[in-house]
Amino acid sequence: MRVKDLGPATVVQRRQIPYWQERGWMHQGHTYVGSYQTPYAAFSGQITEHRGRHIDFWLYMPSDEIRSTGHWACFQHRGNDWYLVHMARMPKDVSSGIIAIERLITQAYEQ
Repeated sequence: MRVKDLGPATVVQRRQIPYWQERGWMHQGHTYVGSYQTPYAAFSGQITEHRGRHIDFWLYMPSDEIRSTGHWACFQHRGNDWYLVHMARMPKDVSSGIIAIERLITQAYEQ
């Protein structure tokens, strides 16, 4: 059996949806609100973009699993159970930061 020649292939561009949007984060102004989601747990979060490409990543009520990791020093309590997550290397964008924090959460639960 021979496959019929259908002519040249047509390239179809995949819709480029940012990771933050795929994960259901809401964006208004310079602020994003959503949750860091992993197979083990999800945590409320907030992200604020500032001038100069600086981005603050916040996590609400980290679990004991997160508190028991070597990364716990990167979480700075800012009141009302909100923690600012200090990044050794600033992520290039909001999506990269979400992925980094979700990876950290996953590692905390896999220890």
